[in-house]
Parts: sequence; structure tokens; C-alpha cells
Amino acid sequence: MGEMRFRVGMVAAATAVLVSGCSTVTSGTPVAESEGSDGGAAVALSAGEAPDCATMAGALGGLVAGMPLANQTTLPGSTDPLCLWSDGDFTGTQRNLFVSVKANGFTEAMLEASRGKTSLGVVDEPRADALGGLVIKVNDTVYTLTMAGRSVDAGSHGSQGYTESEYIDALVSVARLLTE
Repeated sequence: MGEMRFRVGMVAAATAVLVSGCSTVTSGTPVAESEGSDGGAAVALSAGEAPDCATMAGALGGLVAGMPLANQTTLPGSTDPLCLWSDGDFTGTQRNLFVSVKANGFTEAMLEASRGKTSLGVVDEPRADALGGLVIKVNDTVYTLTMAGRSVDAGSHGSQGYTESEYIDALVSVARLLTE
């Protein structure tokens, strides 16, 4: 349970960094619309490498179509990007999506022990199972897909979020980049 609290704390810290603006702000151009979140081209990543924001945007497709990259940062001690796309000035009232990929402390044994425990916020998701992962609902606007040694977080700030299905689509699309 301590590992779960640590994990939820890391997601909350990532959200706080994005919301506070303590980062390198990247002015972006709207992401080109793709055929969909599953239609992105395969990108070769070396072992342990995380995709950059442009690569993640390609995998996310329609989930971020028309939204510029509003913020890109890294958490302390990490080189993996934390990316935020927003359709306006980021005040929490626009549609926005953040995604990050990072190393985590979950092992196969910990993932297996967590399966089926809905009290931990575990979401039954066959696509995550196929990737050897587990989806955790942190709250209504933040979800994590954790795999042994890696995780993907997706969420939004404010009330203009996505549906649970869309958050999971985002998680799976980016996680697939890590497993190709």
C-alpha cells in the first residue's frame, strides 16, 4: 500500500508542476490530426527511452488534435518529458491533456498482486493486460497505466476533462510506443 501512495503522490506532483507553470514553456503549433490514436506510425525507441512530446502527440492522434503543446517539463531527477496540450490559455477551464512516461518501482509481482483490487482504483482493461500492465484510476481526471519498471500517466486539469475511456485510450496509445 505504501508503494501505491508513493505512486499517487508522484502523479499529484506531476500535475502540480504542470499547473504551477514551473517549467520550460514550449509554444507549439497545433498537432496535426491523425487517423486516430491507434493509427500512429511506429517509432523505434531504445531500451528505457521515453518518447518525446511530438512522438506522444502522434500516438495520441485525435485526443490532442488541434491543441498546441502548451507546456513541456521534466520532474526532478528524470529526463522523461511531461507534456501538456491545451486548446487555450491554460487556466483549467479549457480542454487539456497531460501525459508523462517515467520509470517506476512496480515489479511484475506487485502488478499481479494488485489485479482485481478495485479498492485500489484498479480499472479492468484488457488492452493494458495485453501490454503486461495495469490501469489505476487516481481520481476522475488522472489515470496511470503501470507496467513493470515503466508507467504512463494521463490526465487533465479542471472540469473540461476527458471520459475514462479517452484517458485509457491515451494511456494505451503511449504505452504501445514503449513495447514496440
